Amino acid sequence: MHMLDLGLETFATWLAIREHEVVGLPHLCFQSPLARWLSEMTGHLFGVDVDEGTFGWALADSCTWRLLPRWAHLFSRWLEARHVEAVTGRDAFDLLAAVELAVVGSVSGGV
Repeated sequence: MHMLDLGLETFATWLAIREHEVVGLPHLCFQSPLARWLSEMTGHLFGVDVDEGTFGWALADSCTWRLLPRWAHLFSRWLEARHVEAVTGRDAFDLLAAVELAVVGSVSGGV
C-alpha cells in the first residue's frame, strides 16, 4: 500500500471483515483503527495524530507526517468523541458510514 492510498472503501472493507473483532483503541496514536489498518497494510507501525490531522510511520519525525484525507480526520475525531473503550469493526464501520454521509453531504452543499 502506498502511503497516499487512503481509500475509504478499502478501510470499510477491512472493518467489515473484522466486524466482531476489536480493531482499535481511541485516544491512542498507534492503536486507533486507522493506525492499525495502516500498519497492517504497510507492514510498518503507523500512527494517527487526531489533533494535528496527520498520519505517519512511527520511526519518522512527526513533522514529516502527512495530512489525513478529510474522511479519515473526521472519522478519527468522531471516534474519539464517542468511544472511550475498545472499538469493534462493526462500531467503526457504522461510524465510517456516518462520516461518509457527512462528507458527501458537504460536497453536495448539504452540510
